[in-house]
Amino acid sequence: MNAQGDRIDSDAFGYFEILGSTVFWGLVPVVSLLVGLPSPIFVFFRVLVSFLFLYSLYGRKLNIRNMGRWPVLVSGILVGINWISFFYALTMMPVSDVVVIYYSGPAIAIYLSFLVGEKPNRMAVAGGSFSFAAIVLMFLQSLHVNLVGFLVALISGISYAMIAIASRKAVDHVSSSDLVLYQTIIVLIMTAPFLFFMKFSLNYESMLLLLFAGIMQTGLALILWYDSQRRIGIQTVSVLSYLDPVFAVVFAFLILGQKPGDIAIVSISMILASGFAVSFSRIRELRKMREDRAI
Repeated sequence: MNAQGDRIDSDAFGYFEILGSTVFWGLVPVVSLLVGLPSPIFVFFRVLVSFLFLYSLYGRKLNIRNMGRWPVLVSGILVGINWISFFYALTMMPVSDVVVIYYSGPAIAIYLSFLVGEKPNRMAVAGGSFSFAAIVLMFLQSLHVNLVGFLVALISGISYAMIAIASRKAVDHVSSSDLVLYQTIIVLIMTAPFLFFMKFSLNYESMLLLLFAGIMQTGLALILWYDSQRRIGIQTVSVLSYLDPVFAVVFAFLILGQKPGDIAIVSISMILASGFAVSFSRIRELRKMREDRAI
């Protein structure tokens, strides 16, 4: 009875953790806009704070040579491109529009999964197609609003997909915790030069927000996300992670007063539907594999 009670408590805490991480990540666009720094500058300080926080927790002697392994190096460069383009797009388009395009990343990753030896099932392909349809809707809208913003946001979505592919290869060489630290170092190197030729200023409010972005939204959110996988399983976490864009749109409306348009709402609904469908399909597939092995 006690063991069962402990399991229920562990599961409940796991759900609390994944909910906390999605809330933190949902606040990321709002915080970046409130800070008001140029995109590369915001990325630099956010990553600097998160690196110091994570290294203080998991710090150990890093083998810099591992950072030169091509999957590790490429994944770090892609993370830098991803964050810079994402935060830059937020300065040109509403949060809801950018979020829709950004979360096309998992759909794109489905079609690129063959690069790591995976064959997507029919549901995954269907879900990916649904997400692409959402992107097309946003593209048609951007023709009358901000085509450049759409293209920048699309870069963030494509790089999001490529990060998943490169990171899958990178963890063959280094642990996932070390990979995060290597990626932050690479991003710091990429963004540091912008400090010397981009104008920016910091005040107490922006510094507090940067601390929140680095510690809570990056460091703590990652810890909660990884621990929730241990408690409630990767499949459940992957499904609940699709609350991310929902929180982003809600917070943008409540804090910034950005009301999502009809097309954005439809597009987000399409991406959520495809994400849930693909995740549940994967869960059923894994359960069937376990049952077959048991037989």
